Amino acid sequence: MGGGQVIILKFFKRLFRLCIDRHYKRHAVIRHSYRVQSLLGVGSYGTTYLCKDLTTNRICVVKQMTKSKRKKVIQEQFKQETTLLAQLNETNIPTLYDSFIFENTLFIAMEYMEGINLEDVLFLKKQRFSEKESLLLIHELMQILASIHSSGIVHGDIRIPNVILQDASKPAIIDFGLAKQWKSASDQSDPKANETKLALLREDFYDLGDLLLFLLYSNYDSGIKKGRPWTEELTLHPKTSHLLKRLLRMEKPYWNITEIMEDVTQAIAQLHSNKH
Repeated sequence: MGGGQVIILKFFKRLFRLCIDRHYKRHAVIRHSYRVQSLLGVGSYGTTYLCKDLTTNRICVVKQMTKSKRKKVIQEQFKQETTLLAQLNETNIPTLYDSFIFENTLFIAMEYMEGINLEDVLFLKKQRFSEKESLLLIHELMQILASIHSSGIVHGDIRIPNVILQDASKPAIIDFGLAKQWKSASDQSDPKANETKLALLREDFYDLGDLLLFLLYSNYDSGIKKGRPWTEELTLHPKTSHLLKRLLRMEKPYWNITEIMEDVTQAIAQLHSNKH
């Protein structure tokens, strides 16, 4: 297929998505229940709206599955997000309110977590995080993640836009669209089950390391050096550097979140003691 044909094919695919994927406008009512107040975001597989529940008068988030992506695997993932949210009972995770089909499309209604996402905090507000502040935030996120993991669930998408900073409270983790659940293995001698579980857990651990790097770089003067690895650009306490290397699998990776919590706690303690 030539370059011109590829461009034409992409154009018609985009046109198809525009025709099929209807976005509800402000004040539109979804299933006689949810009045759209604003569009929160459009992703590859879904559109999210800030809505008012006309039955309870509460503000909530309604997520609509993208019609042009209605492959079976995507439908199953969308349904799994509903199932996994229903299993979780954590203050800093959105509570599932409802799931339904409207106009031949899947929807999820969930709690709206007030605050500002970490991506906007870093890139719009230009807020800087010291090394200690970065570790303290990671520690709070790990407490939430520990609760998720204890339910046999991995988030699978711990990124800065999926972390909400709330006033005078712990952060929140949102968007369970890529979450997975490992099968509960009563037989601990089953190597395949344990390998699958560990691989899934380490996806979240790696994402935590990536997120920690974003926080640490917020306090970095980019005019000093350019194009060097973080190990050369960032001046960190050895314990913080060790933590990052294990999270990012540059050194022996972590086995569980308890190990990470211990290293983060030690790193914070060392930074605190160095100031006295």
